[in-house]
Amino acid sequence: FLLAGYQDARERLVSDYYWIPGIIGAALAVIFLPSMDLILVARITLIGVIAFAFAWFGFIGQADAIALALVASDPTPYAPIPVLVATGVVAIVHIGYLYIKGIASKSHLVTLSEFRSQAKWIPKALVVDGERREITNDVNISRELAEEHAKTADEDTAEADKKTTTMVEVQYGVPQVTYIAAGVVIYVVYLLLFHPSLFFAFP
Repeated sequence: FLLAGYQDARERLVSDYYWIPGIIGAALAVIFLPSMDLILVARITLIGVIAFAFAWFGFIGQADAIALALVASDPTPYAPIPVLVATGVVAIVHIGYLYIKGIASKSHLVTLSEFRSQAKWIPKALVVDGERREITNDVNISRELAEEHAKTADEDTAEADKKTTTMVEVQYGVPQVTYIAAGVVIYVVYLLLFHPSLFFAFP
């Protein structure tokens, strides 16, 4: 989770390889805790289906959905509520800070080169010579579509033999996997400090 959270904070994407330890851990939890296997499988399935449904409709990224499903494999009591509460607190604090700074409260216009160099932006539309062209709200494919639209605009202007100005209307993309990773760390520290016997109870 730490590596996934770090990469999400920097690049707004997560390598599939970072999820392998989590998947192995979830499988071990089911195998070595037979008394909880049905509960764990049901929990992972329920939260996983909901999370991937949100990802399917483009409300969250695929990495966010995977992280939420893996959080559900925690075998400790009341899981995944403690991690989700900690995640929510971290998210509210960070997003509140972004709103105060004016970063997340409104859309911004950035140059195409700035958009390409900074992964934190989620494109909403292209603005070519003042003409606004909408882009999908699906966060999983919006950057790819923005690049395709920008390439098409460049080709059109090249054929017309004229100079154009292409800007990208963007919103700040919050690093949700980073929030979840922070929630996991907070919960682990809490267990180590106040319930070490529970933390080391895994067979």
